[in-house]
Amino acid sequence: MKIKVNWKMFLVFFIIIGGLYYITKNFWITAGIMVILLLIDGFLREYDLKKRGEKQADDILKGLEEDGNEDDSDDKEDTK
Repeated sequence: MKIKVNWKMFLVFFIIIGGLYYITKNFWITAGIMVILLLIDGFLREYDLKKRGEKQADDILKGLEEDGNEDDSDDKEDTK
């Protein structure tokens, strides 16, 4: 299985890690801050995907309701 790597994100993470290590001069503090940042990033991605999924579901339901209403109005016109 081929894994797609986002090289821009990879580069940004290494710059952040380098900057944090330069500021703190301690590997463990840098690692802890990066873990916190990655956890926050993961939670924000999940939240965004959930909101996008809910919006798509609402759009699909609205589309189905509109199609259903159009079908009903066609049936009513045929019986007249």
